[in-house]
Amino acid sequence: MDNHSFDGHEGGSNNVRRASVRPSLATIPSGIGMDSMAFENPDDILRHQAVVGNARMGPSMESKLRGSLRRLGAGARRLTHEAVPRLANYSNMFQMATTGARPTMEDLHESIVEDKPTERVGNNEPTDNRQKFGWIEGVLIRNMLNIWGVMLFLRISWVVALAGIWQTIIIISISTFVTLVTALSTSAIVTNGEIGGGGTYYVMSRILGPEWGGSIGVLFALANAINASLNVVGFCQTLQDTMKNYGGYTIVDGGDNDTRILGTILMILVWGLCGLGAKYESLTQQMLVVILAVALANFFVGSFLGPQTEISQARGYIGYSLDMIRENWDSGYVFNGGIMQDFFSVFAVYFPAGIGILAGANISGDLKDPSAAIPKGTIWAIIATSISYAIVAIVCAATTVRQATGSIADFRNGTYLDCVSKNCTYGSYNDYQLMTLISAYGPLNYAGCFAATLSTALASYISCPKLLQVIGDDKLYPHWMVGWMTKGYGKSNEPHLAYLFTFFLALGFILIAQLDMIALLISDLFLITFAFLNYACFHVDLVQPVGWRPTFKYYNKWLSLFCACLCIAIMFMIDWRVSLITLACVFLFYFIVLYRKPEVNWGTSSQAMNLQDALTSIQQLVHIEEHVKNYQPQILALTGPPRSRPALVDFAYLICKKNSMLVCGNVVQEKISTKRRGEILQKSYRHLRKNEIKGFCSLIANVDLPSGTSAMLEVVGVGKIMPNILFIGFKNDWRVCDKNSLSQYFATIHAGFNLHVSVAILRVSEGLDYSTVLGDTDEPFHSGGGDDSRPPSVMDSPPGTPDVERHNTISDSPFGSSNNVDTSKDPKKAKKSKKNMTLMDADGNELPRHICNNITRFQKKQLEGSIDVWWLYDDGGLTLLLPYIISTRANWSACQLRVFCTANAQEEVEKEREGMAALLNKFRINYADLVVITDLNKPPKESTKTWFDGLVRPFIRREELTENERLNLQAKTDRHCRLRELVVDHSSDSNLVVMTLPMPRKEAVSAPMYMAWLETLTANMPPFLLVRGNQTSVLTFYA
Repeated sequence: MDNHSFDGHEGGSNNVRRASVRPSLATIPSGIGMDSMAFENPDDILRHQAVVGNARMGPSMESKLRGSLRRLGAGARRLTHEAVPRLANYSNMFQMATTGARPTMEDLHESIVEDKPTERVGNNEPTDNRQKFGWIEGVLIRNMLNIWGVMLFLRISWVVALAGIWQTIIIISISTFVTLVTALSTSAIVTNGEIGGGGTYYVMSRILGPEWGGSIGVLFALANAINASLNVVGFCQTLQDTMKNYGGYTIVDGGDNDTRILGTILMILVWGLCGLGAKYESLTQQMLVVILAVALANFFVGSFLGPQTEISQARGYIGYSLDMIRENWDSGYVFNGGIMQDFFSVFAVYFPAGIGILAGANISGDLKDPSAAIPKGTIWAIIATSISYAIVAIVCAATTVRQATGSIADFRNGTYLDCVSKNCTYGSYNDYQLMTLISAYGPLNYAGCFAATLSTALASYISCPKLLQVIGDDKLYPHWMVGWMTKGYGKSNEPHLAYLFTFFLALGFILIAQLDMIALLISDLFLITFAFLNYACFHVDLVQPVGWRPTFKYYNKWLSLFCACLCIAIMFMIDWRVSLITLACVFLFYFIVLYRKPEVNWGTSSQAMNLQDALTSIQQLVHIEEHVKNYQPQILALTGPPRSRPALVDFAYLICKKNSMLVCGNVVQEKISTKRRGEILQKSYRHLRKNEIKGFCSLIANVDLPSGTSAMLEVVGVGKIMPNILFIGFKNDWRVCDKNSLSQYFATIHAGFNLHVSVAILRVSEGLDYSTVLGDTDEPFHSGGGDDSRPPSVMDSPPGTPDVERHNTISDSPFGSSNNVDTSKDPKKAKKSKKNMTLMDADGNELPRHICNNITRFQKKQLEGSIDVWWLYDDGGLTLLLPYIISTRANWSACQLRVFCTANAQEEVEKEREGMAALLNKFRINYADLVVITDLNKPPKESTKTWFDGLVRPFIRREELTENERLNLQAKTDRHCRLRELVVDHSSDSNLVVMTLPMPRKEAVSAPMYMAWLETLTANMPPFLLVRGNQTSVLTFYA
């Protein structure tokens, strides 16, 4: 490196100056910068060095430094393809794959790396032109204004009048405890990484998942709209009192109707102001906080000055007095507001005073640094406002009486406190404008009340559209429900439709015109929100995923859990009926998201807990000995990409559904890249998910079929959860394929037996591979997946073969067959059937009816029929267990089991029947018929033998099968031919045939001979399943 090019001055060498500009790792422009110290261009580096070195650069020095930086950056790029750590590489996971900021594993590991054009990371990032706020104006002021709302000026005196001083302190303390613990929990969550817009909804959905997060997010958004209406009603009631006191004006009746009229006008103004954007709303808030502070100061000054007029004293304001403190120390619950008040009814009215703690979090998208601003601003706001509420309550209790007549004449004759014989309409029980009475200058208190209610209304009103916009962008709910209102307009991306929706929602609650009733409704909504926020903190801290590293440490998971339980308890203590309705709404929105299954992955704590639970369960199973009663068929199905053999996947899932593991195995013989591997697996899982198949996918590449199958059988799964059945489709083209392909297929069957697992082979007459028909697509049921569905099987049918068309009769419907029931009378089934009526080929053309039927044949309801089980050899009972499992499925419930077994002689028929019947009864296997075959050892017909000879003769001519082998295995061949004739006689009309798979003895039978046997047994028959257990019992008659 040329150190002289970094000389720190002109025409000389200054060691200090040179050291100040010596490049460090962070300032080396390798093309991929670092974090906040990784500057994008030499100008940034020069500015940084000037600041750090506190130096002034001349033109010559700057030119030298620019040249050196260019040479240094180019050299660094030539030396390595590695990228230094940089913030941009972690800020947007989707951007990483497109910008090339971080090299892929192939770029670093492969021997030859092609130079790729360097792209500047961040150039394609969308710019955010919205006004950003700091922690004071964005969180502290907003939260304080939202907490200092209608309750401070209109209800705190009423609360202390009913509850007394000490119970009021308890009410404020409980509310503060709930809000403070919730704030601590929220702070822990929001400091665990950067958060996006949506605040409360965002953090809950990213921890508890979209179902709970979306449910609480919607209710919290609605609660903010209702809170806006609460404060608008408070504003209007204050305005009405002002009009009465200063002129005696009314609009209609001076009561609820006036509140409705004034509330509508004010809501229009709030809508218009918030529609201008958060910037103007924030400026308004800052002006209102000044008015509010002056009003509070005016109140405290007035309390020390004492009553200045007789009218003030007549209305119950007598100034500080120890007698007043003693009188108001205990509670004085009375019949007020139409109900008998108690501790919880008063708490329900007061609690909305503390709900404003999330006002700042709700606009997290508009904050400069949400993770730092939310904890600091929220906690300080809670402390300041809780103290102020307590002081105001004590001042009101220490200076005013609970009831007074308000008459100057009564005051002068000393009877103004006589509420037994006189009607008392003033005092803290009745006068909601008591703070105005105490204030030094009454109109200023009205201004403060206007400021408090209007500021809270603004903050709550703007929170609802922001929350709905984020929820809608996540697409958790149908478009008609939320999505239609989320479109942003202008540079600030304001959701004007959401503002309009919030306007009409708030207006509906304004029309109630009853402040206490609205407060009761929103208390439960905010309590359920706080409960879930605390539970979210508890849950993620309990699970302790690796990604849980909050920088805010002042929280406790057990305190969060206690607070969550406390919130639920308070809900029911306030009003159990409203609480039940609230919970019903929570579950309604929960099940909507659960039903829709949005494709989101947010790394929730629920996912982490599921992983931990699964790992724990698997570890426990490892130490438990296997027992035959707990046997479950764990299937490795060689499906290739699942969308290419949908019928094979569906049939395997019939066995595994809700009971055991299904793994769709894909062996790719050529070498594939990691990216291609990920794409294949992603498409495979997408197919399973869209068809509601709960299974796994496994892919192995760069190996042949038998080696890949052996590898997957050995390594797929974990602990005791490993495949015990190898499930493959019948190779229909075995007669015409190349010798290597046939040998690999045969070796795959041996691979299963070598590893002591069971083997099952499924054959349907039309074939299973539809990859060439459906094509390579992500939408297998809109376009499709692999090889022709009708590969050649036999050139001619064996003698005595039934008309195969009987098993594949096509109904008028493209999705109907002889094995299907009519779903026209069942709307749910008809709807499901319609879902499958969009099968298209790779070119977008509708598939023929018979192909549609073949692809979906195992998804349909089967007509009444039978499942024929040919249990020829004792393989441990798997040949009997699998068809029994299939018969228990809803789509196969109309099919009864028929069991076939063999007897060596006619005289043994009854003995064999009784023995098999007793065995089936002990196994508790329900069956419709039991047939004992006695003539299996009879020679087959000559026509059948001639047909079989036609199968193997071409292989003998090609020397793939020897004449000696054919002669040595003639007895087994005759047995299979005879078995073929019996199967045709008894099972041609069954819905499914299950038979024990012949065992291919090593080096005794070749691939062509074995495939000829299987062809003989299964050709042109109904769906045929050949099963061979691993000679270990899977059935038991012991309890």
